[in-house]
Amino acid sequence: MRKEITSFVMIFLILTSVLAVSGVAAQPSEKVAVIVGFKGKPETGLIRAHSGDIKYEYSIISAVACSLPQGAIDALNRNPKIAYIEPDGQVQITQTLPWGVDRIDAEVVHQYGNKGTGVKVAIIDTGIDYNHPDLVANYEGGIDFVEGDGDPMDDNGHGTHCAGIVAAEDNEIGVIGVAPKVWLYAVKVLDDTGSGSVTDVIAGIDWATINGMQIISMSLGSDSDSVTLHSACDAAYGAGVLVVAAAGNDYQRRGRAEVDTVDYPARYDSVIAVGATDVTDTKASWSSTGSALELAAPGVYIYSTYLDSTYDTYSGTSMACPHVVGTAALVWAGEPTLTNVEVRTRLQETADDLGSDGWDGWYGYGLVDADEAAAVPSVDTTPPTISDLTPPDGTLVNTATPTISATVTDASGIDVDTIAMTVDETTVTPIYDTGLVSYVVTETLSEGSHTVILNVLDTVNNQATASWSFTVDTTPPVQVTGVMVTTVSSSQLDVSWTAESDLEHYNVYRSTTSGGPYDLVASPTTSSYSDIGLTASTTYYYVVSAVDKAGNEGSASDEAEGTTSEAPALPTMHVASIDMSLKTAGVNTNAIATVTIFDASNKPVEGATVYGHWEDATTDSDSSITDASGKVSLQSNKVKKAASGTTFTFVVDNVVLIGWTYDPLPTPSGSIITV
Repeated sequence: MRKEITSFVMIFLILTSVLAVSGVAAQPSEKVAVIVGFKGKPETGLIRAHSGDIKYEYSIISAVACSLPQGAIDALNRNPKIAYIEPDGQVQITQTLPWGVDRIDAEVVHQYGNKGTGVKVAIIDTGIDYNHPDLVANYEGGIDFVEGDGDPMDDNGHGTHCAGIVAAEDNEIGVIGVAPKVWLYAVKVLDDTGSGSVTDVIAGIDWATINGMQIISMSLGSDSDSVTLHSACDAAYGAGVLVVAAAGNDYQRRGRAEVDTVDYPARYDSVIAVGATDVTDTKASWSSTGSALELAAPGVYIYSTYLDSTYDTYSGTSMACPHVVGTAALVWAGEPTLTNVEVRTRLQETADDLGSDGWDGWYGYGLVDADEAAAVPSVDTTPPTISDLTPPDGTLVNTATPTISATVTDASGIDVDTIAMTVDETTVTPIYDTGLVSYVVTETLSEGSHTVILNVLDTVNNQATASWSFTVDTTPPVQVTGVMVTTVSSSQLDVSWTAESDLEHYNVYRSTTSGGPYDLVASPTTSSYSDIGLTASTTYYYVVSAVDKAGNEGSASDEAEGTTSEAPALPTMHVASIDMSLKTAGVNTNAIATVTIFDASNKPVEGATVYGHWEDATTDSDSSITDASGKVSLQSNKVKKAASGTTFTFVVDNVVLIGWTYDPLPTPSGSIITV
């Protein structure tokens, strides 16, 4: 039967009456449990200065839960730093007497591998029996604000029942939850009677937010508003947490039907308010209604987990709330990048419309639909792809213990589940690592052909098969004979040898020392090789080996040698003349040296670079290239106001042209004197 929720309003009226009497008869030591809201950052020192005992300093809202003497409350109410002071009220479970995963089609989502894995859900309630066989694997920890410790064991049963609706394991016993692989966190704020204080609930919301919960489930409520509770829910929602609460069982409040009866905190805009329906999709007679109602979910005769590893059936919007929480977890697990606002919108847009068309105050946007809301992948019928077969099909290998491998990919992103490989019909055990299947042969394979068959099965039973063969050949070719070396020039030697049949190529090795060591210089496919770019008048030593198609290399041939011829003499060039002249422009004078370069036959040399420097009047350096007539003109730096008798001298330092030798004779130079 339903346990009545203590109204915040009623609590406030009772406290007011007590405080009025306390002004006359209460002892100074008596204190009242209140919540103090600050306009800025909470100042705990101000509370202590008024003999207050601090219970909680919240992180996500500017408020402090504490106990204060009545006189201190009166004084603080006049302090400009205080936004408000409200009494600490009571909240209780909204419970009438459970039923529903099948109705919202959560099991359809499970068939595609989405069970809410890893989504963090905080059950703010009476705790959780974390030893229950249907909850133990999903329980990740929590906190107890009733006893003030880290052991939120359920001593009422309500929180355990709600936790089972969200996340009872898919373990073939008991029941299955809407999202059977979420991470459950127990936040105990209600005692063994199902009652608790507003400050504890706020502390639970505060803890869930700063500890990274994605969804908060609150199957609790009160008839009375709380500024601080409202702020806490808004802050959690603003921080990215999806906050879900039971709408309440108050439709027939005070024995008569009422229109707007959604409880707090479900009534807040930042919270999803959930009403209850029965097996006919009809609103439960006691389920609260009104403008704040957002969604409906199964809440009548719901079978779920209970204390001491048992199960029980209960009804209430308390049971409807976790159906929505589990569905939200499935949505988030399927699409982790969604925000809490986007998840909420998805739940609204995919709900099955009940009652009047569109939103209404009895069913909100309608009955939550897990199958429609959660991202269900399309059926994968594409088998994996097997590629990069090694050794490649039809190839030869020169080892009797090769590595056999293949690359496996799955375009659908479904990973490999089963691998089977045979070599010559013998089953072997390959290694699978990040898409690569590999097996190193441990027993020596015989010479000849071998067949590999690879079968791959992905996690949704799509199969792919590959079959290929390779041939083991470990016999090397015969030794190469008849190696000869012929001198072609000062930079080229030709090497030849007797050809062998059925070979892939030859390896030619060279050394400048008899007996090696040798360097591999070429791998020709014919029985000769021209070795160019060698040094003149140098002896080189060669050996040649044969390599077959499997990569086996035969023994090296006997050594053969050859010597390059002497390099031909280079043509010479010299300075034929240096003609000097002067150039005057205003007060500046430059000297010009025209240098002519001839060869030994006194013919012009074109393209030679002449390097030289100036002496006497100036000391700069110049260079330039000769033209077709072998001439090049080089100009000195200018000399300002050169006096009569000033000498300009140009000295040729070098003449450079590739393939030529410069004959300087006596160092050539030329001079000219100003007049």
